[in-house]
Amino acid sequence: MAKSGIGRNDPCWCGSGKKFKKCHADRSAQSPYHYHELATGLMQLRSGDKTCLYPSPSGSCPQPVIKAHSISRSAALSKIARSGHVYQPDSNPFQLQKQGGTIQHRLKGINEATTFTGFCSQHDSSLFKSVDVGDLVPTHEQLFFLHYRALCRELYVKRPALASNELLRSLDRGKPPDVQLFVQELVQARSRAIGTAIKELERNKSTCDAAIATANYLCLHGCALLFSEIPRFACSGLTQPVYDFTGNTLQNLIDLEKPASELSFTLLPSGSAGIAAFAWLKDADTVCRAFVSSLLAVPDDRKSDAIVQLILDSFENHAIEPDYWDSLSVEIKSEAHERMLNWTDMRPIKSDALVPGITKFAAWTITRVIWF
Repeated sequence: MAKSGIGRNDPCWCGSGKKFKKCHADRSAQSPYHYHELATGLMQLRSGDKTCLYPSPSGSCPQPVIKAHSISRSAALSKIARSGHVYQPDSNPFQLQKQGGTIQHRLKGINEATTFTGFCSQHDSSLFKSVDVGDLVPTHEQLFFLHYRALCRELYVKRPALASNELLRSLDRGKPPDVQLFVQELVQARSRAIGTAIKELERNKSTCDAAIATANYLCLHGCALLFSEIPRFACSGLTQPVYDFTGNTLQNLIDLEKPASELSFTLLPSGSAGIAAFAWLKDADTVCRAFVSSLLAVPDDRKSDAIVQLILDSFENHAIEPDYWDSLSVEIKSEAHERMLNWTDMRPIKSDALVPGITKFAAWTITRVIWF
């Protein structure tokens, strides 16, 4: 809150970098910050940097970016689509307000679904040819590029998140000093966490960029699960697992001085079957191998349920087959929407979030497990 003795021309106590008189001097008397202002600002920042993330030795790629698919349109989305559409989570802030903060799934055309402006046409095509053309075997190279695509999209999302967090500084307008203190401490804590995450993502991307330059993809470990049928979901994302599928703690994300272990997860159709792929850099092996091992310890008839829970709890970048989603009961859909709050920061992470519950989400048969 406002400190006694602070001068109007001194830096504001909140850490915004502005002078006190231009920031919190009269904050309690200012007009409250309207949700429409926040939502509009968030929508403007979500478009990202719009620069190609290809690891060019000469610097950034100068070519214009496209709406690149983080989940292949032809190889994956088209196989679970109905009339060219799939269900995706709708995190539009205006829709969230209408739904009382609940994230809903909405139909989206596969030309737009899961896209991000992180690559130019040439590099999107050349980099990910091994995972977009033909079936996933998988090879070590395919595992690598599934991971790299998820990593690049996560970096694309995180960079504007730092700027969008600054929008929250204005939420304490018209509020008493104790609320101002709470809001500003929250903003500063989130800025530190997001900034640390961006640095770790950039470090991991540098490792992967070096692997691409030498075409040596052995910097990754991973595990692939092959299914006998096409899964009803498609997913690509990056996460930092805190708890495993039995509720055991794997790492503490509060300690920002210690690099967090990250792993990518991809679930895709492959031919007339499907594949779930986990991948991570070697320095994350202890945490990530334990995480996947806990999934493999889940009874066979509940593994696919656990995978669906992982998707709902951890990844907003997923798509669902419309016929499957429409067939679910209201109760199961409500549970799915409740679970999706876990990948927001609306509430603390639950230690038992991934432990299979009573709900049967899927019944995919695993035919093979491959470790890398």
